[in-house]
Amino acid sequence: MLLKPSMFAREMRMVHFRSSRRCISATTVNSSAEVKPNFYVPKAERKTGNRNVFTVDAKMGEARLLRNDRRCPTRELNFTPESWGKHKDPYRRLRHIANTFRSSPLQRLAFPDLFGVTMVSFCLTYYNEFIAYADAMATVSSAGFAGGTTVIGLLAGFRLNASYGRYEECRIFWGDFNNSTRDLAGQTMMWMKDANQRSRMLKLLKAFPVSLMFHLHAKGCHHNILRRFHAPTDEDRDYADLQAKEHAGEIDTPHHNVTRSDAEFTFEDRVHAEFLAELRDIYSDGKDEEDFQRFNKVKYGGGNTPLEVLTCMRETIAGSIDTVDPVYVRELDEQCQRLCAAFGASERVLRTPLPTGFTRHSSRLMFIWSHTLPFALYPAMGPLLTLPTAVLTAYAVLGVEDIGVQLEEPFDILPLRQYSDGMYDAVSAVERNYTPYVIKKETPYDEKTLSERMVDLVNESKKE
Repeated sequence: MLLKPSMFAREMRMVHFRSSRRCISATTVNSSAEVKPNFYVPKAERKTGNRNVFTVDAKMGEARLLRNDRRCPTRELNFTPESWGKHKDPYRRLRHIANTFRSSPLQRLAFPDLFGVTMVSFCLTYYNEFIAYADAMATVSSAGFAGGTTVIGLLAGFRLNASYGRYEECRIFWGDFNNSTRDLAGQTMMWMKDANQRSRMLKLLKAFPVSLMFHLHAKGCHHNILRRFHAPTDEDRDYADLQAKEHAGEIDTPHHNVTRSDAEFTFEDRVHAEFLAELRDIYSDGKDEEDFQRFNKVKYGGGNTPLEVLTCMRETIAGSIDTVDPVYVRELDEQCQRLCAAFGASERVLRTPLPTGFTRHSSRLMFIWSHTLPFALYPAMGPLLTLPTAVLTAYAVLGVEDIGVQLEEPFDILPLRQYSDGMYDAVSAVERNYTPYVIKKETPYDEKTLSERMVDLVNESKKE
């Protein structure tokens, strides 16, 4: 279908507008600010109302996030003493069996993996029972297949162990973030005498885990944000025309009164709106607005926001040299180095998966093994038990491998939002409760009073 010249020009202007938006400073373009956050709940509203950022699924026993799609992995929340009690409950196996069809591995493997095994088992049974002769049945030696099954089991176990190592490593990194943030908050209250510098540093400590969370997770741990694409409407095209002309300098009319539908907003726009909402919750007092705009610009331009926050921390520390002892300045900078080291290690895990050749090879072997499994089971299980036995065996082995694949990306599994909120609360608690203990100096005796007391002591000793 050919476009008319006017329609073609309009489409080209819209493409130009979309591509140029990322290059414009966030202080001059308000497109992201127009996207309203749909998932973030300000901390003040969480305390006064029933609103919460998390949608908890309590039916599975331990507290975990509600899965909005069968492809989503299991995302646990921070454990409490109550959670540990359910986790070790003697009846946990009965509860787990009852929730089998709600479990993440089964729902993820149901299609196409287990469906494929089911179809192969059904077709094999039908062929052997109704088509093939007794001496021409399609089977595989069970003894020979057992050796391959052992190798597949070891492969799945190795994959799970390697992925859990990455998972544990990332949890240690966030523990380092938590410890360093608390230490920096306490040292800031102890050593920074300037109120403005102290306030800026504490806000930066609250902003760091937020920026880190959005840097390590594409959705900023708002897992319900969907990557939907909507065809632009005429209203969107008119809006794009007006903004493109204004950016090109053809018109000077502000576009703030022009409305646009939610269909034109991209996935990045919606994630950026959530980021700004969380950042604005920290900078709600109107102070240090330059830092807010600075982070907004870096995030909107696709830059490294956590590194920008660390840079601002070091700028604040460097600006306090005149009022803070150099020894304490060095201690503050060492804490920033700890944050930077853990941040770099987190990026290493994010950008470096397990060798993709190993992943592809193990995936091929798992597929071949699971779909040839019915051929090895048929001589022993017969036509009635081949299908259920093949499905259960494939579920057991493929489930272990699938859990390992999910753990390979720890930042999609760990409750980063709870960690971030915990750091925010810790910094706020240090800021709110820190009260330096001042030792009161005793009033020294003057010389006359001291001499008189010495005379009195001498006279008393003579009388005795």
